[in-house]
Amino acid sequence: MKRYLTICLLVLIITGCRSDEEPTNNTKIDYIRQTGWLWGVAELRLNKAGSITLVDAKSSGVGFNLMMRNSNNKVVDSVTLTPGRSCSLSDGRHVFITYELKAIKDGRIVINVTDKFDARSFGDGIKETKDTITISPYKKQGRPQQTN
Repeated sequence: MKRYLTICLLVLIITGCRSDEEPTNNTKIDYIRQTGWLWGVAELRLNKAGSITLVDAKSSGVGFNLMMRNSNNKVVDSVTLTPGRSCSLSDGRHVFITYELKAIKDGRIVINVTDKFDARSFGDGIKETKDTITISPYKKQGRPQQTN
């Protein structure tokens, strides 16, 4: 019994000490809400003239293995968006994420997120989730805390 309680305590300690890059919810949209970071985007810059720049998370972070594509479907390292423009990230088979800039309000970014997962090769269907999220600009070392 003592061994069982020790194992339970260790599980509680480990799950309570998760990395801030590890999502605690099941969807990418939940992760974005929880952390204030876009999945697959290492840096989100607010530019003058009402645009934003998304920098691909090429080497670390959640979604670093996804390819960023501009509106012409060309693979890029970063993309600048104005309201109404979008970019996508994908692994080329299962994961498809689209970010569309809706607006910039009071220094915060309002973005439409579409998360599509194609699980047909796993015997399931296509799941798609959409939502509008407001987040702050961030850099890899200065990531924000939870935002809504």
